[in-house]
Amino acid sequence: MAVDIFEDKLQYAQMFGKPVLTTNWPIPRETVPDGWFCYDMRGTDSDPAAHAELVDYTSYDHSGTVLSPKPLKRPATKARRIGKGDYFLHGETMELEAFCEEYGLDVPDNPIKFEMRPASPDEAELFYALPPEKDEELGAVGHVRMDFGRNGDEFWHTWWPRGPEGLNTPEFKEELGQVVAQLRRGVLKDFSSMLRHCHISGGEISGGICCQNYGFVVETERYRYCLRCNPVRGDYQAYLTAYDLRTQELNQVQEQGAELDSGPVMGSIQLKKVDESGSPLAGAVFLVLRDGQIISTEET
Repeated sequence: MAVDIFEDKLQYAQMFGKPVLTTNWPIPRETVPDGWFCYDMRGTDSDPAAHAELVDYTSYDHSGTVLSPKPLKRPATKARRIGKGDYFLHGETMELEAFCEEYGLDVPDNPIKFEMRPASPDEAELFYALPPEKDEELGAVGHVRMDFGRNGDEFWHTWWPRGPEGLNTPEFKEELGQVVAQLRRGVLKDFSSMLRHCHISGGEISGGICCQNYGFVVETERYRYCLRCNPVRGDYQAYLTAYDLRTQELNQVQEQGAELDSGPVMGSIQLKKVDESGSPLAGAVFLVLRDGQIISTEET
């Protein structure tokens, strides 16, 4: 379980003489606003639940997470000891907005523009290479192949087209850049961040050759981005595949043999949006026809 700092209430506390918000659960680092600081509290071998040390991250003996508008340790300090009286709870919970109002702080903007969810097991094939005819059916645009270098903190990437060049529009490139930039705040920040995200966020998918792979989905109005994480050193560690949902919908119409207007004048038909399970979504797609041929699409 992870905490949404913009929606959930956190515990109002004080640490090293500074007001902070804390929780027993992890806080996804990509959600931490610019200019704010987030740390893990770590216990000891004999008492894992104790608040013994403050660290940037911990993969063991996690005893809490701290959100602070001020730094609580030097960047070069790996761990700061939490002594008696350094940390105490005020006994109440508080939302981030109320905390900011209490201390005269500007309420920070949520840096997350795109929601990301763990993949379901039946979506596994979307994260791997597919036959050309399947790519065409699903509206595949291409994928970005990534790795974090020898030390795990670099970022190397290569674009591989998988569909007609006409799908690789300036609008798509702009949105792809925004999606990657957001992922770089968290799961794709470095190898350690990816490993940690996979272990706490679920998304296990089948198909990994040498280790368990994890899938995560970002869906926008026009595109579906499928991120596959392969958390093993010495290999490509992430693949981000992009699918054009509008192309996918048009292909589905053709496959289902939809009846199109074939008269000599222009007409249109309305298609309801559905997700992969067939459940209806808001809005509709209109196919504008002339002599039975699709000449344009309009989306609401």
